[in-house]
Amino acid sequence: MKRVLPWWLIGAALLVPSPLHAQSDGLANLVSDLILKGITLPGADNPGRPHAGHFTLGDPTFGGSQGLSQPDVASIAAVEAFSDRLRSQFANFPLGSSTGGFTFSFDERSGVYTRNTESFGPAFTERAMTVGRRKLSLGFNYQHSSFDTFAGEDLRDGSISFYLPHTDCCSGTVPPPSQQIPGFESDVMQADLVLQATTDTFAVFANYGVNDRLDVGVAVPFTRVDLEADIRTHILRLASADSSRVHTFVEGQDVSERTFTSNGSATGIGDIVFRTKYNFLRSANAGLAAALDLRLPTGDENELLGIGTTQAKFFGILSSTHGRLSPHVNIGFTLSGEGSRPETLVYEPLGVSDEFNLSGGVEWVAHPKLTILGDFLGRTLFDGGKIELESRTFPVRVGSGADASVPLQTSTTNPISGEPYRQLALKTGNLSQMLGAVGFKYNAGPNMLFMANVLFPFNSSGLNDRLTIALGIDYAF
Repeated sequence: MKRVLPWWLIGAALLVPSPLHAQSDGLANLVSDLILKGITLPGADNPGRPHAGHFTLGDPTFGGSQGLSQPDVASIAAVEAFSDRLRSQFANFPLGSSTGGFTFSFDERSGVYTRNTESFGPAFTERAMTVGRRKLSLGFNYQHSSFDTFAGEDLRDGSISFYLPHTDCCSGTVPPPSQQIPGFESDVMQADLVLQATTDTFAVFANYGVNDRLDVGVAVPFTRVDLEADIRTHILRLASADSSRVHTFVEGQDVSERTFTSNGSATGIGDIVFRTKYNFLRSANAGLAAALDLRLPTGDENELLGIGTTQAKFFGILSSTHGRLSPHVNIGFTLSGEGSRPETLVYEPLGVSDEFNLSGGVEWVAHPKLTILGDFLGRTLFDGGKIELESRTFPVRVGSGADASVPLQTSTTNPISGEPYRQLALKTGNLSQMLGAVGFKYNAGPNMLFMANVLFPFNSSGLNDRLTIALGIDYAF
């Protein structure tokens, strides 16, 4: 281990050149805090004008400035569900395989190590072969992810919208709600999200052959997370068009649009993974192994550096060799601990799910120094919940001062876009995610490999990066 520590320090140094700056409530809450607490109008703290700031949460106790304000529970739940699912998936991206690129057999009679595979092994899955008795393999990977979509919706173009109805500020009793009395309570705030979310991870891998059949290993990630959220807001004056200054972003002026911004970053160690693999069956062209990955909650989940709980992944490995081709399949199950649940207002966080894992791939020896790789990574998160678009409608009493004598109408179409109101909502059920990876390993020197891979999603479920770049070096001792 004395050889490994300096590389860990180098990896940490590469990730900390810029100063640490994180939100006080943590990056995991940056989006929800901005939408639910950060959107305000002039006069939000004026008891005489309680409606001025109450398209959002106002006070965390639902009291607002008068102690009577009731927010729209469905809207808060939609924002918190989005934030919760973002949190659960952000730090759960594939790290890479700890399988050594060079595998050896030891001849007891001659006392000589010989390579027993021509392939340099997979990048993100596992093969049954072990590194070899008393052999040490070290790996160093750099991975950049810039997340583009969530549930198939673009994170960067404002197409993810949340609708925040005016809170019930003036009914005088809580409950019941005032049913849009006075009429200005029928106005709605549209909040369009533009999110820049990136991670840079430097991971250190070590894999040691206890004997010819048993490997033990560790993966230590160092991660930097950067978030920048813009909320482009529009006041939809469904009722108060007759008095545009009732709801405005500039006192005394007709201003119905404004962008609210929040950003932050965090740098630190991620979740450490301890690994072991036992090759219990092998022949000249095939092998079977069983493996365990134990993931510890060493990363700060509030800063999106870890998932916040322990995970144990049990899986079997089948691999074979047919000339230059070496296919492999991994099948397993991941058990997740309960972990801590973030504090929310109306939404019950789902936590980290148990998983069914099915992965596989193929290696092709294009040249004695070059192996071409292709991997498929599939997982199903049990009760992970699906985020899907859901239509909404809003009750309206036309006229800013309308009372109960003005009949309620129903607004079904966004007056800005002319399209139905649609907002992301959580649906119960399992969540399946599928990633592909292609790349190569090149024998750049004695016992040294250079690796380059790209990862891409096969489906639109959950949080995705259209193209993730991964680079690395592997060295065998």
